[in-house]
Amino acid sequence: MKISGKWILSHTEVVVSGVFLMITILVVILNVLLRYLFSGGLFWVEEVATASFIWSIFIGSAAAYRHNLHIGIDLITKLFNERVKEILSVVINSLMVIINGYICYLSILMIQANKLKRTPVLDVPSIYVNLAITVGFFLITVHAVRFLVKDIAYLRGSKKVKAHTVSAEKEESV
Repeated sequence: MKISGKWILSHTEVVVSGVFLMITILVVILNVLLRYLFSGGLFWVEEVATASFIWSIFIGSAAAYRHNLHIGIDLITKLFNERVKEILSVVINSLMVIINGYICYLSILMIQANKLKRTPVLDVPSIYVNLAITVGFFLITVHAVRFLVKDIAYLRGSKKVKAHTVSAEKEESV
């Protein structure tokens, strides 16, 4: 697989999430080795590993949503014809915009309420950890808006644009 600038841009969240996951794994392995070899580890590893893991999870969730990799419950949609599925896709993506936008808003309120709080070991402002929630849900909201616009365009008859939710089924039927 050739990695180009376009691929990196379309997989930015995956790359960022992977970097944070690698940081998590590397510092934990380093600490295990230091404990085994020298009977003592680094005191800050748990805090760095936890913060990196949190960033990995929230950015990775946005990446999974962007690439339609979240587990979906399609039992209800299998009961209906294509037109109803397209309408359900618009409703679901509208709900995703509202819910994830609201969670993003709540995470901003949480950051503001805890702006003076610091991490216990490294004494770093906790905003750097809590910001992962805001960034992750903001990215999911942006992708949900993009999917909603595509679904509405598809519903209105623009066959150039594939609907987000039913695109996999349409490709299989072709």
